[in-house]
Amino acid sequence: ISNRSNKEFFRSLGILSLPTIHFYDGSNGLVENFPCGPAKIPLLKKKLATFLNDRVDPETLKLRKVEEPKASRLADAPRRDRAVSSIEAYNIITDEHLEHLRSLSFFSDLNDDEFDGMLKTARLQTFLPGDVIVRQGELRHTFFVVKTGVVEMSIKSRFEDPITTPPNYLGAVVAELKEFDFFGERACTTGQPYAASFKVLEKTRCFAFNAEDIPPSSILSMQRRATREIIEKLDERYELPEDYTPPFLATPKQDADILDLLMRFKQIRQVAKGFEYVMQTSPKFGDEGEIARRSLLVSRLSKSQLDEFKEAFSIADVNKDNRLSLLEMRKFMESAGAAKTDEQLTEMINKARMYDPVSGGYADAMTLNEFMGVMAEAEFYNLLTETFQTLDEGNTGYVRAGDLNVMLGGVRDIIGGDHKSIIDVEDEDVQVDYEQYSKMLLGATL
Repeated sequence: ISNRSNKEFFRSLGILSLPTIHFYDGSNGLVENFPCGPAKIPLLKKKLATFLNDRVDPETLKLRKVEEPKASRLADAPRRDRAVSSIEAYNIITDEHLEHLRSLSFFSDLNDDEFDGMLKTARLQTFLPGDVIVRQGELRHTFFVVKTGVVEMSIKSRFEDPITTPPNYLGAVVAELKEFDFFGERACTTGQPYAASFKVLEKTRCFAFNAEDIPPSSILSMQRRATREIIEKLDERYELPEDYTPPFLATPKQDADILDLLMRFKQIRQVAKGFEYVMQTSPKFGDEGEIARRSLLVSRLSKSQLDEFKEAFSIADVNKDNRLSLLEMRKFMESAGAAKTDEQLTEMINKARMYDPVSGGYADAMTLNEFMGVMAEAEFYNLLTETFQTLDEGNTGYVRAGDLNVMLGGVRDIIGGDHKSIIDVEDEDVQVDYEQYSKMLLGATL
C-alpha cells in the first residue's frame, strides 16, 4: 500500500509516520537517508549490503578507507551518449520500448510524423552505479525515460542548513525508478529547475528528450502553458512526507552565531563608510560651532543606532581604553575590506579629532565622543545622498531642484529650519549637485 496516496487510512490505524533510516560514514557524515516501512525492507537489505561491502574488507573483516565523494553542483556526464536513431542503438531498442514511449500521456497529442521526428533527435544515454544523472536545483530541461537499470530519486528539504549539510548529500530517498519510469517532466513543463536528484544504483540506460526537440503539441515542449491543475499534479510527486525532519537543521545556537556575525559585519561596514566620509571632507573639529552641530546630529540618532555605533566602537577598541589608535583603525579597516595606508589613517584621525590647545597638537587616537560625531554626520549624509540618488537615474550626480524639493518632505526630521528655504528657486528645472547640497543641509564644510 502506498503511504503517499493512503495517508488517512494509515492515520486511522494509528500509524503517524514511517521510520527513517540513516547511514553515517564517519567524517563523511550522512550518506543514506530514506523512509522505510514494511514494503521497503528489501531496499533496506540491499542498501545495507552495499554500504557494508563498500566499507568492509571481506578477507580481514576490517574497515577499509573509502574515498570521500566529490561534491558537484553539476550532474555527471553519461558514460555513453548516442542517437536513438543510430544503428548501434537500433540493435538494443525493441518494439516494446517504442510502443511504451508512444503510449506516454506526454506524447499522446503527437501525430506519427511528430513522434518519429522527435525520436530522430532523442538520445540513448548510459550511466554507471553512483552516477548522478540530474541534481536538484539544476536548470536543465530534459525528459528522461528509464530503458533498463535502477535510478534512485532523492529530495532535499528547503529547510536543510546550507552550512552543516555535506555538499555531496542528495537528500531523502523517496522512490526507485525502474524500466519505463520517467523523470524531468516537471522541469520541462514548468521551465523550473529540477525538484529532485536522480542517482544510478544499477547500470542504467535512459531515453533523453531535450525540450527544444519535443514538438509544440506536447506539454513537455515548454511552448504550451500548463494549467494550475497540471502543475499541482506534477508537484505531488516531488513532495517529502509531511512528518519528514531534515537531518541537517541549523540549531538555535548556530542561527544566533550567524546572525551575530552578520550584525557585526554590518556595523563594521557602517564604520568604514563613516571613515570614508571623513576622508572626503575637511571638518573643523576644534570649532565650538562644529562641536555643537555634531552633538545635535548625535542627539538625532535613534537609540538602536546609538547602541550599534557604541558596540562598533567597542569592537574596534581592542585595548579597551576608550580610544581608537592607528593600529586598531588599520585592523578595523582591513576587516571591512577597505584597507588604508598609515598616511591615510593618520590623515583620517587628524580630520576626525579635536585640536588640543594645551599640547599644541593632535592626540594620537580618536575618543568615543569624536567617533560618535563622525558616525552621526556620515550616517545622515549617506541617508541624504542615497535618498536623492533614487532621483538620479543617469547617475550624473545632479537632480532637478523641483524633484529635490519634493523629496525633502521625507527627510525633514534631520534638517534644521534655516535650511528649508535653500531649495526655493523660481526655476525648478535647475540641476543641483545633491552631494554638495547634502553637506549644506547638515552644515558641513563644503
